[in-house]
Amino acid sequence: MRVNEGMKWAVIVAAAAAATVAPVPSAARPWTIYNGLRDTPIVQFKQADIDLMTKTINRTLETGQDGVTVKWENPGTPNSGSVTPEKDPQARAGCRLARIENRHGSMHNAGGYIFCRNTDKSTVKTTPWKVVGPYAG
Repeated sequence: MRVNEGMKWAVIVAAAAAATVAPVPSAARPWTIYNGLRDTPIVQFKQADIDLMTKTINRTLETGQDGVTVKWENPGTPNSGSVTPEKDPQARAGCRLARIENRHGSMHNAGGYIFCRNTDKSTVKTTPWKVVGPYAG
């Protein structure tokens, strides 16, 4: 099975969100990540939702003004979300903080993530920004 870049990216963001929710001993962490993901909106997303979320995140990181929330919604599903870009807290060139919210019906999940521009020429067209990690500040 071929996993597209958008799906891989969405799983990375979801796993980072789940990993930041409840720090546990490393031996238990894999189960905690999966259990944490079970109750997040992103596991209910269809490919169209993931594509829409990914495009919104990339566009917002590229051109969005700091502090201005950009929303997305798929009218064919109960899924939606928003992205609010901010300056990188560590002031790294080519990096930004994105506060991402996702919804599936009444389910809601939110987190902050640091993204930096992708410098890998082989993937920059499909993945212009890379998740560096979660932001807990």
